[in-house]
Amino acid sequence: MEKLELVANDAGRALRTLEEVLREPLSPIVRDASIQRFEYTFEVTWKLTKEYMKDVEGIVCNSPKSCFREAFRIGIHKR
Repeated sequence: MEKLELVANDAGRALRTLEEVLREPLSPIVRDASIQRFEYTFEVTWKLTKEYMKDVEGIVCNSPKSCFREAFRIGIHKR
């Protein structure tokens, strides 16, 4: 399995776990778990964006800000 597909699977799992915790009644523990799951989801999502930009678009980006900026510049959000 290529790296892009592996990272996409990780991002999907991370998003599902974030959605799962957001359905729970609010409490301090759920709040903390939500924050942690959001941070992990953000990390894996920007790494997915980085891999996609490199493999599919041929654009090298090395930080979350530059990856998301390039992704929006080429219109990925409209696809």
